[in-house]
Amino acid sequence: MAQMDRMIRGHVSEQTFQVKRGDQTVTQGPYFLLQRRENGKNNCQRVGTEELDAIVAGVQAYQRFQKLAERYALLTEQLTWEQQAAGIKKKFQRFWRPSSRKPRSV
Repeated sequence: MAQMDRMIRGHVSEQTFQVKRGDQTVTQGPYFLLQRRENGKNNCQRVGTEELDAIVAGVQAYQRFQKLAERYALLTEQLTWEQQAAGIKKKFQRFWRPSSRKPRSV
């Protein structure tokens, strides 16, 4: 994670448009969009072909960061539970196993 120096949240998608001109249908594009959430709103911005590689690399780096952070959190939590006293582990065991109770009839 420390080696990642650039990240971009979002998703890059490719779009093309079909336009009728007279008797012909012309395909325009491809156009590339960076879509992301900012301040609770969806933000889409067109990405030029000269910027595309850098933007895609930034998006992929962010996705990799998210996976590594999730893995780190899981491993840290596992180590924490392994270091807990037996009494505390026993108290919270019921959260790790499905209950054997039958569902209530209403």
